[in-house]
Amino acid sequence: MDLGVSYIAAHLPEHLEMDMRELRDIGCNEVLFALQENHIVYLQGALKYGAGIAKEHGLKPYVVVWGYANTFGGGRISTIMLEDTEMWRVSADGRKTAFGCLNNPKLIDKFIEITDVCRANGYEGIFVDEPTPQECFCEHCRQLFYASYGKELTADAEEYNAFRNDTVRRYTDGLCKRVKALDPSQTTMACVMPCDRECFEAVAAIPELDIFGTDPYWLLSNGGMSIEQACDYARQTRDICVEQNKISQVWLNGWAIKEGLEEQIYTGGKALAAVGCDSFYTWSFRGAMGTNEECARPDVAWSSVSRLYRELAGK
Repeated sequence: MDLGVSYIAAHLPEHLEMDMRELRDIGCNEVLFALQENHIVYLQGALKYGAGIAKEHGLKPYVVVWGYANTFGGGRISTIMLEDTEMWRVSADGRKTAFGCLNNPKLIDKFIEITDVCRANGYEGIFVDEPTPQECFCEHCRQLFYASYGKELTADAEEYNAFRNDTVRRYTDGLCKRVKALDPSQTTMACVMPCDRECFEAVAAIPELDIFGTDPYWLLSNGGMSIEQACDYARQTRDICVEQNKISQVWLNGWAIKEGLEEQIYTGGKALAAVGCDSFYTWSFRGAMGTNEECARPDVAWSSVSRLYRELAGK
């Protein structure tokens, strides 16, 4: 089983070196650098030094563009959305909002530009972060809907939900195809949330996708999920990946954990790991300390993650 953690990156090499050493010491053999758009343009230390330092410590370095174009996930501070309003989503009544439309081809073009920069700096794969059905009625969406169903796009159309789900597949497929065309050696990864279960099979079946995963975060206060349900999502992911000959991945919740629940990261994590997915990751390093996703007691939360990883790695 591959072990990794998402790492909201420092930009100074000495901090990168210290953190990569810690990840190696708890048993990781991979790391997912959460690089924001600012890391690519301005705070370039993690971009320039991160992959090399990770490799020096025996870690395979991957990248997630955290908050990319204000699509789903955390870290949504997008200069791309400030610079090009043509990529904004459009509501049914014509209002524009600063979230990238998954059906706009520019969104994939920009993603591939960033992927190429990361690849040139030694990163070995790219992560598609929680693509999820969107509410958008821009001209791209309208044209695609008409081409598929021969009618105008409206929220009350019988085919509306199917179109939204297919948008998730189409977007992920477009990214993965372009990444592999850029460099076939780049690993492509995607995580689809349990709430988007209807998209699992279609996304996992994308030929150019290497790793398919889900993140059953049962410890979130608004999640309404039990550890048993979380394990069931992990089993479904594992089984779908066996059918599609893909690497399966499950994510452990190590962020926004309330005080007193930290031991459940360890016990629940053991249950998730026992499902037998090929890859096991945690969001995020050190309990997301210093971010808006910080655990109530990040050191205690991280201690549970570290204890679990050492056991899984046989340390």
